[in-house]
This record gives sequence, structure tokens and C-alpha cells, in this order.
Amino acid sequence: MKNNVFNLMLKDLRLLLHPSTFVFFVLAPALLFIPSYPRPISFFYLIVSVMNMFTLAVQYKDHEFTGLLPVTKKEAVQARVLSVCFTELALLIVTVPFAFLAERMFIKNGIANAAGMEINVTLYALMLLGYAVANLILIPGGFRKHFKVIVRGLVAMLAFMLVTLALEAVISSVDPASPLGFLNGISGADILKQLPVLAAALVIYAGFNCIAYRIAYGSYENAEI
Repeated sequence: MKNNVFNLMLKDLRLLLHPSTFVFFVLAPALLFIPSYPRPISFFYLIVSVMNMFTLAVQYKDHEFTGLLPVTKKEAVQARVLSVCFTELALLIVTVPFAFLAERMFIKNGIANAAGMEINVTLYALMLLGYAVANLILIPGGFRKHFKVIVRGLVAMLAFMLVTLALEAVISSVDPASPLGFLNGISGADILKQLPVLAAALVIYAGFNCIAYRIAYGSYENAEI
């Protein structure tokens, strides 16, 4: 079963990842170097790649093809969810060294982000929450017989922006001297305090994707594709 899921993941990543995904992997780190810029936008464009993954699945008749393989529907859904998560987490990991360099550059030049949060661990926690909500909207629809890709994709992108920008606005407005001031901090002590926030975001991210998987699997079972 594990080999089936792994092989299906490889199939998804090879066939359903739009070439624009690699552009977004370059664009996201580059946007981090822009001073006074809403940081969630750097990670926003990957939602387009996730949407394209399901669009290409429809165009290539991927469900019909997968149905001919010696795998179960459960394995197919697991592989798709893991493929989406792998792509999102890979982007976050790739941007980490660039985020460190960008923030060091801003500190050296005395530049604060007037448009929102600083680049820190809390920012990555917010991105996980944004992706979690977007996946919960987009993934389940990908296994329905009549899937409106564009509509679901636009709603998922809007949800990501609303969640991340709203949380960024709240955190960036917190008084640095208050007990929650560490959330937008960039010192070593503040970063250490932010690690539990990141851990909590990872748990929520995993939980939302598990829910998305269960809904998607139920839809796939009833779709008779």
C-alpha cells in the first residue's frame, strides 16, 4: 500500500505539476526581499499551482486512468493530498534561507516592514494556516464528478488571502512591549518563543488536510468516476 501511494505521488508530481510551479518557487524567495511588502503574497501564488494540479487532472482524465491501475480509491486520494502538501511544504522550506538573508538585510539597513509583519517563524505559521484553509476548500472538490475547478480555486485563493492578511494585520498591530509582542519579533529570544506557534500551526495544517482527505475520499467513492 505504501509503495502504491508513493508511486501515485510520483505520478501526480510528474504529470500534474504545471511548469509555472517552478516559477513560483523562484518568485516566492525573490518577493521576500521587497521592503514594506505584504509577506503572504510571496506564498500566495502556489495556490494557483494546486488549482492547476486539479485542472490538469480533469484535462488528462487522471481519475479514469487511475481507475485502471491496481490501486484503491483510498490510495489515490491519499497520494493527491500528500502531493499537494509536499508541494506546499517544499516551497516553505526552500524560502527559509532566503527569508533569513532578507531579514538580515532589512535589519542591517534599519528597514521595518510598514506593510505588515517582519519575516519570522510566526509568518511561516500563518502560511501553514492559510494553506490549510485553502486545501480544505480545494482538495475535496477535486474528487467530485462535476468539479468546478475555477470556482473552487478562486474561493481557495480568496480564503488564503483573507486568513493570512487578517492575521498578519492583527499580529503586526500588537504592541511590541505587550506579552504577545514576541509574535512579530525578530530577536533570537522571540524566535524561540515562536517555535511552539509554528508547531501548533503544523498540527492544524495536518488536521485540516486529514479532514480534506476524508471528505475527498467520500466524494470519490460516491462519484462513480
